Amino acid sequence: TYLGYPNTTGLDTIDYRLTDAWTDPEGQTEHLHTEQLVRLPHGFLCYQPPIECPEVGSLPVLTNQQVTFGSFNNLSKVTPELIGYWARILTAIPSSRLIIKSKPLFDAGTRDYVYEQFKQHSIEAQRIELLGWLPDTSQHLTLYNQVDIALDTFPYNGTTTTCEALWMGVPIVTLAGQTHVSRVGVSLLWSVG
Repeated sequence: TYLGYPNTTGLDTIDYRLTDAWTDPEGQTEHLHTEQLVRLPHGFLCYQPPIECPEVGSLPVLTNQQVTFGSFNNLSKVTPELIGYWARILTAIPSSRLIIKSKPLFDAGTRDYVYEQFKQHSIEAQRIELLGWLPDTSQHLTLYNQVDIALDTFPYNGTTTTCEALWMGVPIVTLAGQTHVSRVGVSLLWSVG
């Protein structure tokens, strides 16, 4: 199967699935697969950054005295439950803000929906910056220079976005679950030490 497909194929014509001990701990997920799981010793994923990458910037908090969280994941991974978790983080750090970047956020109705979800947790729209898709990879990666700490999605963790954040020098906070898709963050963080 291709990059990012996190489940069994269900096909008896595919014998193996490459994974690791962090995304699929031994004894926990075998019953969910028709394939035999082969756990690679150094992580299941390879990441190669673009050839031309922007410079890694200083942490924004050093100049603006405000912690900026960020998530550039697919918006379909941002559930109302996850927004509740993120709102708790923003509430715990009252001067903090959050940047969410995802292609659907170009739409005003989608932005209004996300703002409303945060409003239900008493988080004002001024603390949330919603950005749509950027056509240039360099612009996308440069945006990480505005983020102090990346927030992973749950229960479906980021993969490429997690790699990008780490490549751009941004630490990431992830929450581990019981399935492959909710343990990718753990695997990637273990791989980078």
